[in-house]
Amino acid sequence: MTKRILFSLLAVVVALGSELAGAQNSPPPAPGLKPAASPSRPAQLTEPVLERIKNIEEKMVTVAEDFPDDLYNIYRPKGNQDVRTVAEILLHVAGVNRRMGFNLSTKQQKDALFAAGKAPRSVTPFPYVSKQDTVAQVKESFAAVRKAIQDNPDPENLEGWLYVIAHSSEHFGNLVTYYRENGLVPPTSRQ
Repeated sequence: MTKRILFSLLAVVVALGSELAGAQNSPPPAPGLKPAASPSRPAQLTEPVLERIKNIEEKMVTVAEDFPDDLYNIYRPKGNQDVRTVAEILLHVAGVNRRMGFNLSTKQQKDALFAAGKAPRSVTPFPYVSKQDTVAQVKESFAAVRKAIQDNPDPENLEGWLYVIAHSSEHFGNLVTYYRENGLVPPTSRQ
């Protein structure tokens, strides 16, 4: 898992490095002229990030759909009430993703969300309603992040994009341990 994350981060750094190296070799623009925009530059950066987000999204959705119903919102490691249940972890990730999707949006997009009453108020997790609702919240939260990145592929947002990947991956690791502690095989380990 760590190797995959490091490989993804390396791919992003390489993409940035090649862009910066190319920029250093380019002659300066003529006075008074703007350099031509490179339509591939955002894609070179966002495509690997979106692939990693899609990858962790698929894993989180699979867990949300697969984890046994009888343990979903009950099981806490060692019965510790300070430790989140599977549902609470998933809803926490959904809340953070939804907020990050908002934060990564342009000012115009944020204003439109505020006007429509759809701006997230905080990263406080959604309340647990049902397994089906939890699955929907997880899916919608990742869709919001992907849309924000696609609609606003500004490289200045790289830290936020990587945060979504790292945060979700950390909690996916939590969820894998929940499978193992209950004698279950995580979906990603099944043949």
